[in-house]
Amino acid sequence: MSVISAIQTYIKTYSSLVVNAPVWVDYIGKEPTQYAISPLPGARIVETYLDDSTTREFPFAFELVEFTSDDATRLENLGFFEAFADWLESQTNAGTLPTLATGKTAEKIEALGWGYLLDEGESGTGVYQIQCKLTYSQVAP
Repeated sequence: MSVISAIQTYIKTYSSLVVNAPVWVDYIGKEPTQYAISPLPGARIVETYLDDSTTREFPFAFELVEFTSDDATRLENLGFFEAFADWLESQTNAGTLPTLATGKTAEKIEALGWGYLLDEGESGTGVYQIQCKLTYSQVAP
């Protein structure tokens, strides 16, 4: 199982997602409500140890396509990301982390900032995004 696949499976367990809304990988549609997980550039290996095991990071964006028609709706969308960031923090604190492939162990999953409106379309919809990262250890090959 790839790291991005494990993140996708994990995020699908978030209870505040809209029921039956897709959670895509590296793709986002134009119609509400859809979610996406997209890899971001960043350092892959953070630290290498004497036994050649490593600590690694997988930065990703969690995105949402939703209506942006009025102020109340935009506030609700931003509140979703605030709650999502809190959920990641509580999951890390509880040790409830993504299940990775053999030899990889998740250590922390976190939001790196606040959710924000990334792109607003002409049809009263927009793409919201929050940047996150998964930190994990990997045994030497």
